[in-house]
Amino acid sequence: MAEIRLQELAHAYAPGAPHALKPLDMTWRDGGTYALLGPSGCGKSTMFNIVSGLLHPSEGRVLFDGQDVTRLGTGQRNIAQVFQVPVIYRSMTVGQNLGFPLACRGVPAPRIRRRVEAIAERLGLAPLLKRPANALTADQKQLVSLGRGLVREDVAAILLDEPLTVIDPQQKFELRRILKEINAEFRVTMVLVTHDQTEAMTFAEEVIVMNHGEVVQAGRPRDLFERPATTHVGHFIGSP
Repeated sequence: MAEIRLQELAHAYAPGAPHALKPLDMTWRDGGTYALLGPSGCGKSTMFNIVSGLLHPSEGRVLFDGQDVTRLGTGQRNIAQVFQVPVIYRSMTVGQNLGFPLACRGVPAPRIRRRVEAIAERLGLAPLLKRPANALTADQKQLVSLGRGLVREDVAAILLDEPLTVIDPQQKFELRRILKEINAEFRVTMVLVTHDQTEAMTFAEEVIVMNHGEVVQAGRPRDLFERPATTHVGHFIGSP
């Protein structure tokens, strides 16, 4: 788990080009849940990619627990990512998918088995451990993607890039509930990117509303709903 600090962070995709992400300072506390909320093109994906290490900012720094990781790649940041389209190994079983990150690190097989069984039980995947991954439903595949992140006990943060978009509406509430329970149990820092107000407001302890490349307001969901800083925030938050 990690505290994530963004210091004087900004980004332009070419020298002299307008900022896709305007200068900002922000701290996400260790074990917190956060949502980057805004319409397409608002800058939330740029910020997400910078935090994950997929993109290096043109200005500013990213710190994990005080360590400058600005120029480190994704593999060096000890994070887990869950994307809009589930990323699974179709030729493996559910259990093999969950244990793969530990196997890559040379963790002994008995320890892998215990950890996989514990995470699978928590996510409701225990009956599916021997099932081929390509036989799963979309929501089950997302749970496997999430489980692969959680199976690593030392993961610094879990970054969620619109993971509920492909999920059946009836399953979204259940997955949000599971995410919140996982955060409460493991206290892992979670950051969700979404354009869906309901997802953001029901998942996060703090919602960061973005528009035109800048943070227009950040705060608890109730505060944003009751005291929007701008007309844009009021309309956006009040129109799920």
